[in-house]
Amino acid sequence: MRKHGLPVPVPREVIYRWSRGLGLPISGDTVLFTGGLYQLAPYIEALVRFAASMEKGGVVSGIASRLSSTSIARVLARFLARAEKSRVERFESIVRGIALVLARAGVEYAYSPRVDAYSGSILYDLGLDEAFASHAAKVFKSIKSEGVRRVITIDPHTTLVLKEVYPRYIEGYDLEVVNYMELLGHRIEPFPGSRGEAVIHDPCLYARNLNIIGEPRRLVEASGYTVREPRRSRRMTYCCGGPIESLFPSLAKRVARTRMDELAPLGKTIVVMCPICLVNLSSVAPGGVEVRDLGELLAEAAKH
Repeated sequence: MRKHGLPVPVPREVIYRWSRGLGLPISGDTVLFTGGLYQLAPYIEALVRFAASMEKGGVVSGIASRLSSTSIARVLARFLARAEKSRVERFESIVRGIALVLARAGVEYAYSPRVDAYSGSILYDLGLDEAFASHAAKVFKSIKSEGVRRVITIDPHTTLVLKEVYPRYIEGYDLEVVNYMELLGHRIEPFPGSRGEAVIHDPCLYARNLNIIGEPRRLVEASGYTVREPRRSRRMTYCCGGPIESLFPSLAKRVARTRMDELAPLGKTIVVMCPICLVNLSSVAPGGVEVRDLGELLAEAAKH
């Protein structure tokens, strides 16, 4: 994090590679700030596989215990290089789809690869206050250096951190933070016809902390689906198992299975709005059940 600003050792282009060829303006007072979480998700999956092997003990954990931090980073990089290409492409396409849907809905924004960055949310989650404060200050300074006044976010972790946590750590913080679902809530033309039913899973931070509850339901319906609600939903939603998967993979998996047992009986399509939820719930989905991101549904509906 201190060296590269990212929670995993991958090239920085991973954050902005999705935007190539779209011709988005690179400067403006409103910018799309992805926070990189969707783009990093396939590499986090690879990291979780590494952590799971360490959790079980054996050769990997024995070797890791004798390595320096620099050597561990190199070992991690080799594991992260095993991220499945199809997964990398899927998560990048989700970000690209959200960006295109915003543009089609008439939302004016710019995207600057220089400004987009990881929010540092994992540092905050782990209680590493000094490291988080330092990282947050760098991100804020970079954003403000481009004359930005408003940022559009696309995942719950980045939204919460920029909207409610950064102001507590940064003196003079004055960015307006708005989530893409809040902008699209009433701008999307309803899909002509029905595409079936979709079981909605509320990410904890959206539902409990940010009160973004009605917007995703309106957007799922606008995408042509009838929303089905699990027993625990809205502010009483249940965790997907993240983001502890990188520390305690087996515990995260048990939590994810508990949630999937609630969702799967209600339908074959489960809709999430968070890359961490997408990773964790997809890993335990039974045959015939598909976990989709809302961004994918919106992009598909926009093509018709």
